[in-house]
Amino acid sequence: MPVHFVEKNNQSPLSAMTAASLSPAVMHESAKILMLFALMASAASSFASSELVLQLETSLTSDSNPLRFYEGSAALAQNGNTDTADKVRGIDLRAGAVIPVLSDRTRLILTGTLGKHSYRHYDNLDHQSKAGDAMFDYAIGDIVSGRINAGKEDRLFQYINGSLTDKDMSHYSQQAAELTLKITDELAIPVKTERSSLRYDLGVNQLYNFHQQAQQASIRYYSPTGSNIEAGLRLSETDYPNRNQQQFADLDKHYRETESFLEAEWKYSVKTVASTHLGLIRRRYESLHELDTNLFSTLIRATYFYSPKLRLDMQLWNRPFSIVDPSILYVIAKAARLDAQWKISDKTQFNFSGLLQDSDQKLVPRLAEFQNQLSRKEREIRLGFGMSYEIDRGLKLSIDSVAEKLTRDGNLPGLRQAIIKVGLEYTYENLPGSAAKMGLKRYQHSLSNSDALR
Repeated sequence: MPVHFVEKNNQSPLSAMTAASLSPAVMHESAKILMLFALMASAASSFASSELVLQLETSLTSDSNPLRFYEGSAALAQNGNTDTADKVRGIDLRAGAVIPVLSDRTRLILTGTLGKHSYRHYDNLDHQSKAGDAMFDYAIGDIVSGRINAGKEDRLFQYINGSLTDKDMSHYSQQAAELTLKITDELAIPVKTERSSLRYDLGVNQLYNFHQQAQQASIRYYSPTGSNIEAGLRLSETDYPNRNQQQFADLDKHYRETESFLEAEWKYSVKTVASTHLGLIRRRYESLHELDTNLFSTLIRATYFYSPKLRLDMQLWNRPFSIVDPSILYVIAKAARLDAQWKISDKTQFNFSGLLQDSDQKLVPRLAEFQNQLSRKEREIRLGFGMSYEIDRGLKLSIDSVAEKLTRDGNLPGLRQAIIKVGLEYTYENLPGSAAKMGLKRYQHSLSNSDALR
């Protein structure tokens, strides 16, 4: 569906976009969110400082390779369609509220989103995305502060290499409680406990359904200049309850991790800020002790405000993560990323990004012996571009795009993907800046911008 630009008539931008884009099923679900928003507004009406936000976005996305087929893929040939590209129509409704309970420091933050996405050719991938978060920030005097939060997200499976063409949905949930005890103006002790889970609909991916519990404690020092340094320990246990005997023999179904970490933020000047996370992870498996390993995690960030209109960001990392592939234990990624955000005027903003990442995929021992190699290596290059233009107060036109090239060792075929999304967004907020404060952009999963910088 093309983006619906609003003509000059008696309809508001919100009503015109809604009538043109929402199907009856989504209208029904959207009505629930609107009713919830109305309830939040009613509950918050007695607080003069309450903040309320409602966003509606309609979009058209062109994706050259939504299933991420390798070049010359056999799976693509079996599909009988050599054209991997598709177009996706999207409609997303987002809402949020900040409700002070006792003060501005003790407050309830509610946010959520509901979307429907329809593919022109791969219509088996049509889906509804949902997410919701509830956060309670609290403070007791100047000594105790913290947050209790819970959230859920349902989204389309992130396809890897074209080996899976069926639709799958991932369902993620997380609950956490944080408390910070301020000992002096310079010293604080943060502690945190959290629980998370992830499950997939398709049986072929359910070996990666997991439950995780974690606890973390640290000590933080604040300098008079605004910089800080923190050292701590994180303990976690992860279970994969749906693995069969062969998967258990290859991957195990439970492991414990202990991470000793050091974090620091250095405010070099009013224009320059740098931060780092250094972690040593000790992973121990329940049964397959030959898989036990020590992993090193590093993340370095630097931000330079060249001017009030131009911000530059650099990120370097070396960190492990998991992917949904039964032949791979884990992946170690080393990367460099650059971002630039240029606010050319009050109404127009551009952003650019570049990523170079080398990945080392550690194979399970059985497959490593069969293939006579311990790992597989990939290189990823991504270039992103985005822009937004405020047509009128609350009404914004945006473009978000990325181009990716992936190459693999051993003369194996790589893949290419280019995505461009054009969106029209209407935002209502009773106080300016509330949408940014609530972090509603995190539900958009930007193509060109790093989520950590938004």
